[in-house]
Amino acid sequence: MPDVKVKNSTRMPRFVSVPLAAVLALVLTSCALFVGEGPNVADRSLASQESPRFFEGPDTALLKSADIEPITDNPEPKLPVTFMGMDDVEVEITDTSRILALDGTGSLASVVWALGFGPNVVGRDLTTGWESAKDLPLVMDNHTLNAESILELNPTVVLTDYSVGPYDVQLQMRNAGIPVIFFDGAEDIDDISRLIGDVATALGVPELGDEYVTEFQKTLDETIAKIHSIAPQKEEDKVRMVFLYMRGRAGVYYMYGNNPDGSTGIAGILIEQLGGVDVAGEENWTSGNLTAEGLMNLEPDLYLMLTLGLESVGGVEGLLEVPGTAQTPAGERKRVVDMSDYEMFTWGPRTPEVLSALAEAIYHVDLDTVELDERQAKAGRS
Repeated sequence: MPDVKVKNSTRMPRFVSVPLAAVLALVLTSCALFVGEGPNVADRSLASQESPRFFEGPDTALLKSADIEPITDNPEPKLPVTFMGMDDVEVEITDTSRILALDGTGSLASVVWALGFGPNVVGRDLTTGWESAKDLPLVMDNHTLNAESILELNPTVVLTDYSVGPYDVQLQMRNAGIPVIFFDGAEDIDDISRLIGDVATALGVPELGDEYVTEFQKTLDETIAKIHSIAPQKEEDKVRMVFLYMRGRAGVYYMYGNNPDGSTGIAGILIEQLGGVDVAGEENWTSGNLTAEGLMNLEPDLYLMLTLGLESVGGVEGLLEVPGTAQTPAGERKRVVDMSDYEMFTWGPRTPEVLSALAEAIYHVDLDTVELDERQAKAGRS
């Protein structure tokens, strides 16, 4: 019997009750922004007239494909597999015919799809919304797992992490005899290959996982190299961005910055790979409630938002009615780039496409037309 054990993290379980749970876990427990003497922003007068800092109007970042292309249509798992999850419990997987992959960003399901197990998936979480998955039965109510819905689908294995809950439901599935594996979710771009390997190992296709990781990493490195080749190199020309999370009908208005421990937040990781400046992180703001004064002091050139969040406040015009948003360079030029809630923060096989779509919306360049020289191609993210 193959015996696979994955080193566990000491991180505690984290549950939230909103979409993109892994993204918002730190936000919802952090404090509001406070304004000191104000950040030292890059002087816009020093930027070249061609700088994308001066682009005007909104853009929506759209993926060029509506679905996930699997590496194979016929994965052949070697079972049983014993896998040790994040909770230090060894789980034996003997059957992958009815899979549930449930987390707060759709990352696990996207990996399962990429490995060719899509036809075996019997239900979905809120953030699994690509073409071939969007019509699967939903097993969540108001962003929490529904035990009855899960049991009705009779899954043979549940792949999950601590970004969804309640934890009692996941334990209830395990107590019902269903193998439940808790994964160490990908928290940044460098974690994706590891997560792909973990899922592939648990599903009994480690060699297929290695093959996919090789292809994925090559695509990711080339994508980031292309983005960095078109993004401004001079500091004064770099687009200064901030991510705003809003749910207007619920009165939720957040601005992402660093994590409470001072490390780079998820939006900052994304902005860095896009060749921009994370203005909130740069000034060491902690993710939390949006304040007009805090936002105005950061003087962003561009707002990043989720599409449903932008729609919830009435589109760009409604956004500019939120205190502080109109009184920034981004607000003055209505410079907003939005992207689907199902896509922007899903660290997984679609990440290269996500980065490409965002870069094209930000810089107004078709990355398919960008050619890398040998030096740039080898450099990748280095």
